[in-house]
Amino acid sequence: MEIFCDNKETITMTKNPTFHNRTKHVDIRYHFIRDLVANGEITLEYYSTQDQLADVLTKSLSKEKFYYFRTLLGVCKFESRGSVGE
Repeated sequence: MEIFCDNKETITMTKNPTFHNRTKHVDIRYHFIRDLVANGEITLEYYSTQDQLADVLTKSLSKEKFYYFRTLLGVCKFESRGSVGE
C-alpha cells in the first residue's frame, strides 16, 4: 500500500533507523508507521503539497484550488432546480 506524504523528513525517518536518536521524544505510537515500512507492508512516497488531494477535505483553500481538487475528485457543481415536491 502506498501512502503519499508531503514531508520529506517524515519519509526519511521511516526509512532510516539512525534517525532514532533524534526522535526519542516522539510518542511510541508514531513509530508504528516506521515498523510497517520496515516490514514492507506500506511505502511512503513523496507527493508535493500543491497536489495533496486530501487537502480539499481537511483545509480551507482558495476558490481556484478548491475547484481544481473538486474536478480531480469528479465532483460537479449541483444546481437546484426547485423543491423536491415540484
